[in-house]
Amino acid sequence: MTFLIATLIILLLILSWKYILRLEPAGVFALIWVASVPMILLLQEYIVLNLEGVLFIVIGVLTFLLGTIFCDYYYHPEKDKSTVLTFKKGWALPLVCVLLVCAMVNPLYSIILHGFSLQALLDMREVLEMNKGISEDRYAGAEYSNVLNQFFLIFCYAAPLFGGFCYRLVGKLTKTICVLTLIPGMFIALTQSMKMGMITGFILWFTGYLICSYSYGLSLKIKFRSLLFTILGLAGFFGILFISMVFRTGEVSEKTILDIGQKFFTYALGQFHCFDMWYTTHEPMPYALGTKTFMGISNVLGLEERTQGVYTEFHQIGQNGYYGISNIFTIFRSLIEDFGEAGALLFMFLLGVLTCMALKNLLSCRMIFFSQVCVSAAYAYLMWSFATSFFAYTSYLAMFFLAYFLFRMLQKETAPC
Repeated sequence: MTFLIATLIILLLILSWKYILRLEPAGVFALIWVASVPMILLLQEYIVLNLEGVLFIVIGVLTFLLGTIFCDYYYHPEKDKSTVLTFKKGWALPLVCVLLVCAMVNPLYSIILHGFSLQALLDMREVLEMNKGISEDRYAGAEYSNVLNQFFLIFCYAAPLFGGFCYRLVGKLTKTICVLTLIPGMFIALTQSMKMGMITGFILWFTGYLICSYSYGLSLKIKFRSLLFTILGLAGFFGILFISMVFRTGEVSEKTILDIGQKFFTYALGQFHCFDMWYTTHEPMPYALGTKTFMGISNVLGLEERTQGVYTEFHQIGQNGYYGISNIFTIFRSLIEDFGEAGALLFMFLLGVLTCMALKNLLSCRMIFFSQVCVSAAYAYLMWSFATSFFAYTSYLAMFFLAYFLFRMLQKETAPC
């Protein structure tokens, strides 16, 4: 089984190479799994695996890539020469500033709703107590939110998306503000131990950066300076993620840091064990027909109830001295629950086709704003694939509706001179 998976990974890398170099959705998706699957194969001594679920993941990623290749071969829309996309540079700074201010409302208001004073932010001991208290409340199912707080949560995700989108088209001052749109997610991680909010912020910032590049034909070539900043950014990202996990315990000690290091490893690779075990032991059930993947909608409609973390089953993933607990099952569990194994693969193939079509439409100046939103949603779903469906959260879905109007506000379609 290991040899078969390794062979498919090599095939996946070969087929996706040109998409990786262009950072297209299929390339980014393939790169995530090409990088992580070999790591899990090398660590089988410490992580319990049957490998059947891992094989399904690789086949699922390969199926998405085949859908992209199919569309790439058959779909060639002509460029709409009657339309030129123009960026309203004067709107960028005020819009990004408004988004950033609105994004900060949510984490500050959440602190107050949990009974803490904003003055607690000035005392490290109180910050640790706040982290631990809010984290315990969240996992206990205590509800400390309201409509106003949920509304401003949307801006926590819209801000980095448009920070990344505007970054390449503005001056130095606005570039700085664009980078600062990552602060709300980092602030939430450091004060409330909500790691996924920060991860989502970075994913959406990168998504906005790519959407801008494709929309305006900007180069995506890797340069030494940009590579250096990327490495420093990743180091800072993982550093803040690690610190937020330390703060969550409510104390800082050598033992805590060692324990968090183990948990860090679990969060990085625990999804393989969880999905693998679920895949080999789950019993067939009536298909959910999309309500699991699109739980953000089905939860609002009352068709499904979304719990904290989406899934409540926790797995002890380690062996031979390694210990770790995780409840992350990737996008593939919800797809199988929705459509079965064959249906999940068909969904991935069609998603590959539709994502490629949306990107080609964007490059051809067809349905520009709609295509920008569709490609943004595809990038977010694919880069979040290691965890669960991006569309399981109502605030994420609402953000894309807001994004459509913001794309229209920031840009205009004009006739060529």
